[in-house]
Amino acid sequence: MIDAAFLTQSPLFRNLDEMERAQILIIGDVRSYPAGQVLFREGDPGDGLYLVVKGSVRISKQSVTGEEALAVLEPPAFFGEMALIDSAARAADAIVNEDSVLFFVPLQGLRSLIEAQHRIALKILYALCEVLAQRLRETNERYMNIFTIAQWGGANPDGPLPVP
Repeated sequence: MIDAAFLTQSPLFRNLDEMERAQILIIGDVRSYPAGQVLFREGDPGDGLYLVVKGSVRISKQSVTGEEALAVLEPPAFFGEMALIDSAARAADAIVNEDSVLFFVPLQGLRSLIEAQHRIALKILYALCEVLAQRLRETNERYMNIFTIAQWGGANPDGPLPVP
């Protein structure tokens, strides 16, 4: 059994009170995974979200040169939350990076809770928006860094590449 206090560390559930966190604990379950275990692949249907309790999980995509790690997530990170927002397939692979303990929250249970408990819904969805906004800012920053390197990084000895 996971200690409900762990959920206070999760960016997604930190704003919930004790009773609300207890409801999350009821619908989720703790799972242990060995290093190398594939949790899901890009294209799989989204069936829930995960919180990293212990260990780490690698989020990656396959490219022509092999696996490209997008992130390595450690406690108290969560992933798979996009399934809560839309019905699209998983956007990347999730692979256990080292022996890990994860808390899995099934999509159907979370959606039912959100529909029944509007106060919980508001808190979770607001937290989700905060995290997604932060991730978008970080992605924009990485994009601009790559763009700057491409423009000024010496790839073109005659000067910067023309801006499209």
